[in-house]
Amino acid sequence: MRIAFFTDSYDSHRNYTDGVAVIAQKYANYANQKGIFLTIYTNGDENGTERIGETVSVKRFKPIIPWYLPFYNELLLDLLVPNPKLMADFEKNSFDIVHFTQPSTMGINAIYASGRYLMKFPFTVPSLIIGTDITFLRKKRDFKLPLVGSFHTNIPAFTKARTGSEYFSHRVEEMCDNFYKNCDIILATSQCTQDEIRQYINGKSFGLFRSGVDTTAFHPQKRDENFRKKFDDKIILFFAGRISPEKNIQLLKKAFIELRKKHRNIHLFVAGDGVLRESLKKELGDDVTAPGFLHGEELYRAFASSDIFVFPSVTDTLGLVVLEAQASGLPVVVMDQGGPKEVMENGKTGFLCRTDVFEDFVNSIETLIANTELRKQMGKSARILAERYSWDQAFDDLIKVYERVIDNGYKI
Repeated sequence: MRIAFFTDSYDSHRNYTDGVAVIAQKYANYANQKGIFLTIYTNGDENGTERIGETVSVKRFKPIIPWYLPFYNELLLDLLVPNPKLMADFEKNSFDIVHFTQPSTMGINAIYASGRYLMKFPFTVPSLIIGTDITFLRKKRDFKLPLVGSFHTNIPAFTKARTGSEYFSHRVEEMCDNFYKNCDIILATSQCTQDEIRQYINGKSFGLFRSGVDTTAFHPQKRDENFRKKFDDKIILFFAGRISPEKNIQLLKKAFIELRKKHRNIHLFVAGDGVLRESLKKELGDDVTAPGFLHGEELYRAFASSDIFVFPSVTDTLGLVVLEAQASGLPVVVMDQGGPKEVMENGKTGFLCRTDVFEDFVNSIETLIANTELRKQMGKSARILAERYSWDQAFDDLIKVYERVIDNGYKI
């Protein structure tokens, strides 16, 4: 099987690596180990090809007209799609299936490459100039390649959180439908996300693309007492991700302010960056550490050296960081809306809080602050749960989805 995998997230842009980039990098390593022919098409600062072993290639294409979404500027995009050089490269290969991960630049390239082209894409140069018919960029063929789309980022929810506009959120829902309705199967990273997108995406078939976690990198043994001494051995509340509205940072800040009225032995460590980072530092002062995004051993150590993982986001389709926290031996406090609730066990590996009840979030964290033994017990259970989430199993299941799609006769 020869797989073409399209993603706008593979490398770190603006020092930020999102969950989709982690998945793409893990997929490349998996395919290399298994001897699977995988080509990853992605954006890059320059055109070029990176070989990973004998069967995996990462092909980067420099955007012809680079741009960032005004309300989601972590993602590098190209205003001119499809990319002629990418299309030419694609046609040199005999792919069996096409998979894209985002309704964006590489998603458009994937749809056209698969042989589906009667679509209208707003705000791209080809659609503005020549409408929907740009088939001259793709070699003419009499069949469509099987097309898989996976839904990792809740862009409609992000749009609403960052703009406050229901109108723009609904327009983004329409855009997502325009992309994903062309797929032979749409994969969501959690059941609740699948249930949500079914309301506005007219898909042929839906399935799940479960995630994994690197339980070697994220491990309780990475705990570092020297790290903790920097914070006078206070109880460290840890958050990882974008420091922006869609992560419910305002709730986190409000909860911490409430908690420190009674507990002066707590410290908030925020690994990430975003539009609210500076205001968070200004309002919480010496009680917060916000060094920006961490990577590699520095990140693993920060996770394992903390005490409680706090994640108030209600927009995450999965919440890979919640798995990483549990793999590091931390109890987690998450909300009952979004994907994170599906990768933890309420009352066993942490607490699940009602989204619309502020006191739930505060009281759950306070319970863990006050009870060292409970933190340890939940942390051990969290580690056991995380060990069930294998990247190999996640990608084995994905390959089975590909096989079913191909066997069902979509390649006609």
